[in-house]
Amino acid sequence: MIFVSIGHYPERPGACFDDFCEHGQAAQYAGSIMTELGGDMAKIVPIGTLKEKVGFINDNAKKDDIAVEIHFNSAKNLGGEHVGVGSETLYYPKSTKGLLIATEIQKELGEVFKPNRGAKEGYYQMNKAKGIDFFLARTICTSIIIEPEFIHHKDSILERREEACKLIAKVLMANG
Repeated sequence: MIFVSIGHYPERPGACFDDFCEHGQAAQYAGSIMTELGGDMAKIVPIGTLKEKVGFINDNAKKDDIAVEIHFNSAKNLGGEHVGVGSETLYYPKSTKGLLIATEIQKELGEVFKPNRGAKEGYYQMNKAKGIDFFLARTICTSIIIEPEFIHHKDSILERREEACKLIAKVLMANG
């Protein structure tokens, strides 16, 4: 089974660029991925807090299942301007299956949202001292976090959604 989780939730929508917010776009991507995967192979994770989403996955998953959460990056320079471009996929450090899936997704996604920022070990705020990202650390199955693009690239996120979601689903089906 593949569990598809939408990053953040309505009350805390994550990164925003004007009125274009991470949670809403993650929901669109998750819906498109679910359509590609079909109902027998995947479950959408109910919207809620991160702890609630991880709880749902752990209550319903087996160790050999896959959980994926969709997010969008955000970064600002010292002047407050949005910066950053490209995609990356995060995995639980030392997870062989997580690294494999993240690398395969990035191989595909990196062609859609360039540059390919790579498959990376998922530490909270990408800082080892802060520990492993909660979603990756607390799910009982292999889990990854997909960051297709930086939120301020609105046109790219909208225009390339269908292509990106088909590629993500293809890799998930091959590994699920």
